[in-house]
Amino acid sequence: MSQTEAAVELRAGNLTCYFVRHGERVDHVDESWAQTAPAPYDPPLTQEGRRQAQRTGALICRLEQEGEGAGAAQQTSYRILTSPFLRCAQTAEELYRGFRREECAQGSSSSKGSPWMVAVEPGLSEVLSENYFAQRPPDGIIAARRGEIAGGAVCDGMAHDDAYVAARDALPGYPEHFQDMMARFVATLDYVAGTLLAADGPRQVVVLVTHGAGINALLWATARQLRGSDVPYCCLSRARVVSRLPQQPSDAPRMPGHMWAVDYQAYSEHLFPRL
Repeated sequence: MSQTEAAVELRAGNLTCYFVRHGERVDHVDESWAQTAPAPYDPPLTQEGRRQAQRTGALICRLEQEGEGAGAAQQTSYRILTSPFLRCAQTAEELYRGFRREECAQGSSSSKGSPWMVAVEPGLSEVLSENYFAQRPPDGIIAARRGEIAGGAVCDGMAHDDAYVAARDALPGYPEHFQDMMARFVATLDYVAGTLLAADGPRQVVVLVTHGAGINALLWATARQLRGSDVPYCCLSRARVVSRLPQQPSDAPRMPGHMWAVDYQAYSEHLFPRL
């Protein structure tokens, strides 16, 4: 496909992506935690982090109800793709719990006809910067997390999508530099969008649970904006795919392969009580 070819318009509303940063992590609250932790590179959420994720799940439910209505939502396929790090998988679990709780509060059953699926996507991993990691975390956390999900130790209530073929099989190289991280997230988003759009079926919603750097990269890929450090825990972004862009030459810098309409960017007002 040449650079002169036009973008291919896609069916409106066929794919909606939510981007969510994980919730508050325990080592950012308890500095002594890592001193005795068996896996200090992979901290869990705090209880506040779990509450943050539940609030964000409730917000996703409300946005789905407002945007699509209960009837359309019943024809929607929901899935979560999570970074293999524990704080993200736990965030995914609480997002789902918050979504279901909000459904019950509204007396709705919008998504109960289609079970939520969850899968690990290593392409959503934390940036493996020397500023964050003294050494490369083991690839074994990927299989471990998938096993925990399949066994119900995390992401309880959702079905493990063991048929999902991830964009990549391993964690990034170490040390990972900014441009490499950006290219990884662009490639992962393009892969996810292309895979889901190729499947016949109902409207699809996919929640990508990742890290602060990843949210920045995904917003650049969809809205062409970087937010720097302004990416709060459990902030929410929403992007709807509009068209497929012409393929770039193989020697060109990695550019997004789809055009997106973005209406929420690192939104976090739902996390704070109104006075």
